Amino acid sequence: MDAKTLIGKNNILFLCNDSAEELDVHCSNKLKIHDLSLSRYTFNNYSLFVYPDKTVIFKDDLPDNYVCKYRPALDIYKDKFKDKIHDLYDILKIETDVYYKTDTHINIKGNYLVYKYFIEIINKELNINIKPKIVELLKTTCELKTLPYGIGDLTWESNLGNQILTNIDDTFYYHNEITWFYNKYRIQPDTNIRILNYNNVDCTSNLVGEMVDWNIISKNIIHVHNTDKVQLRIIIFYDSFLLHVLPLYFSLFNDVYFIKNPYSNEIIEMIKPNYVIEFMIERFLF
Repeated sequence: MDAKTLIGKNNILFLCNDSAEELDVHCSNKLKIHDLSLSRYTFNNYSLFVYPDKTVIFKDDLPDNYVCKYRPALDIYKDKFKDKIHDLYDILKIETDVYYKTDTHINIKGNYLVYKYFIEIINKELNINIKPKIVELLKTTCELKTLPYGIGDLTWESNLGNQILTNIDDTFYYHNEITWFYNKYRIQPDTNIRILNYNNVDCTSNLVGEMVDWNIISKNIIHVHNTDKVQLRIIIFYDSFLLHVLPLYFSLFNDVYFIKNPYSNEIIEMIKPNYVIEFMIERFLF
């Protein structure tokens, strides 16, 4: 089995041998966009927030034979969307320790910076005045795979293969007001967090007591209705980078629909939102 973990400098681990071919994109200028990638975007009230790949954030920690200097897909998307696309590298590059060392994902420190930036941008675009939740994050040093959150994936044997790591300590940021939704929230019968199927039918009552795991996240829509928030119906398409901090976004709008899939005109037509937002990892800009 080919390893999917590339060992970099300073105990930084990278993803390799994946379908997105992240290292080839950034080091060899490989372009993977298909003809239909951009033509599908037909809804005008749309904003795209792009998380930079870990390769870009930790480019100085790549092994010497990898030089990260290209972002070809992002350049094409920027040309299409102009001021409707937001490269999150611009806010994350000025901070340190915003991605996990031993996992493929952004950490909560990085995602909290993204959350505050998102509110700043969306307030301007929609002419509203949402106030972000203000917290001071706590942190601890540990092996991520010992935590009950399914993180530390680049240290898992399935990705590491036969390679040996001498140090897998990482920094874990947390705060009790940033609740961990994925793999922690048990579905309740009478809350404003509803589970809808892809026919827009509420099936929460059939799932009461179940943990919101990958099966539920990937096959359903999370709908949150708030009676005292900005009177807008919003769709948020997202991927795994936003997954762990979804509750930060639960209370921002009157109606918000979280869809763990890429942009879809069919879903937009079904829900009929006022505005569509997408969070996407750079390596999935196909």
